[in-house]
This record gives sequence, C-alpha cells and structure tokens, in this order.
Amino acid sequence: MTEDLKEFDKLIKEKKISDVDKMLEESKKLTKDIPALRERHEKVVVARGNVIEASIKVEMSFDELITKTGGEDLVLNPEKKEFHLITGVKKENELGGLGFNRKVNIIRKIMKKVDDELIYTEYLQSKEWEKKNKDFIDHFKKCNKCSNTEQLNSYHISYENFGNENIKDVEVLCWYCGLGRKQKPIDLTNQHEPPLLKDLEKFVALRDLFAHVPVSWFAKELEFDENPRYNHFFKLDQKWRSIPLALNEFMNLQKEILDLITDYIKSVVLKRELFSNILLGKSYNEILEEAKKKDNS
Repeated sequence: MTEDLKEFDKLIKEKKISDVDKMLEESKKLTKDIPALRERHEKVVVARGNVIEASIKVEMSFDELITKTGGEDLVLNPEKKEFHLITGVKKENELGGLGFNRKVNIIRKIMKKVDDELIYTEYLQSKEWEKKNKDFIDHFKKCNKCSNTEQLNSYHISYENFGNENIKDVEVLCWYCGLGRKQKPIDLTNQHEPPLLKDLEKFVALRDLFAHVPVSWFAKELEFDENPRYNHFFKLDQKWRSIPLALNEFMNLQKEILDLITDYIKSVVLKRELFSNILLGKSYNEILEEAKKKDNS
C-alpha cells in the first residue's frame, strides 16, 4: 500500500498535477486578497440558513392545507361509515413522496380553486347575474329536464364565457331538478390568477437561487456569481444578484404567503362550520365533543 502511494505521488509530480496541499496553498493565496472574507462568509451562511428555515415553515403550512382541504366537499364513505364535510387532496402518508415543487403545484391548484369559488359566489349574488338569470328564464321558459314552468333558476354548464354568458353556457332548471344537479367543478380560465400564485413563483425562484448559485467573493458588494450559466436564476428579477436584496424579498414573500394561507384556513373553517350547522344542526366542535364522549363511554 505504501509503495502504491509513493508511485501515485511520483506520478503527480511528473505530470505536474496539483496535489491537495498545493491546492490549499493556491486557495489561500487567492482568498487572502478578499476583504473581510470571514465576515462575508458568515453572512452568506446565515442567509442560506434563514432561507432553509423559512422554506421549512412554508412547507409545513403547505402540508396542512394539502391534507386538510382542496379535495371534494361532503364526501360519504359507506364502507367506513364516514361522512367528511371537507377532504384533503392527499393523505398524510402520501406526503413523503412529494417534493417541494410538487407541493407548490398542488397549492397553486387549491388556491386557484378557492379564488374561483369566491369569485363565482360573489357573481351569483350580484345585480348583474340577477338580470341575466331573469333573461335566461324568459328565454327558455321551462325546466330543461321536467318542463316545469315554476320556480326556475339558471345554472352554468360552461365557464368559458364567465361574466359574458350566452344561452349555450347555461341551463334552466326548476327548484326540484336543481337539487339533484351535480355542479361542474368551477374553473374560471378567463380570470386573473390570485396574488398568492405570483408570490409562490417568486418564492420558489429565490429558494432555488440560494440553493444553487455560488457567491462572487471578489465582488465589492455581497453578490451572487455573474457566470452566464446562472443567468436563468435571475430571469424574474436581475436585482436578485444582490444577496441582501434577494434575502429581504424572500423573507417578505414568506410572510405574505403565510398570512394569505392563514386567511385561507379561516375561510375553510368558516365553510366547514356552515356545512356542519346546515346539514347536522350543530357546530363542528360540538360534534367532535359528542364523538369523544361516545368513544370514552
């Protein structure tokens, strides 16, 4: 073994290959001219650490949303004899196979769904829809299924022209046929994306930036490397080359995202309470307390 090492050392010297000691010497020569290197290095380490911690907090809030909401409402499972007011997109045991970016995509779909539902609900309560509903009833004159002419109402069968509907986008049903109607999932493709989706795009881009782009240690200010191979990390904002500026924007985005998710959770809780009181005649917490008493008895 010793002879092999001697031969290897001899080969390095003959080929003029820098060994580890020489590499260290060369790096020391390079770094000795960098002003306040230790201080700058500590700042970078702290910045990357803050990004990791902030990402973990956001991902934990994502997990909560993905497992608690975003699925179908009012789901009955006859086999397990369970009734769920609100369901999640994924179960907790399925989270392990999801990476951060996949979770972000799921959250984007959940938030778009929530935003569309809010816009749709507000629209149905507007004076504009009240007039359109009357016009559609006057046009069709009877229920599309049973031909009843009393207590008619208009329902969307397409959201393609949402806000500018024509007779091809709706059907008119009586109150009874309307009760048994399964509503098409609301997808308002002609509406602007909610603000959170743009924040998520920036958040993910900055997270990737801190994870993959090296620092330009010789720059006067604390900046990321200007090598062209990293240009795609700055396509959303060239100002992110400044590490302090990029970190500040990342932390602000994290706060905005967590605040918006908190507001969303409140709306989900309210929706659950409405379902519980209307369908079961009691609040969700009252039902849970009764279930605990039964389990303990």
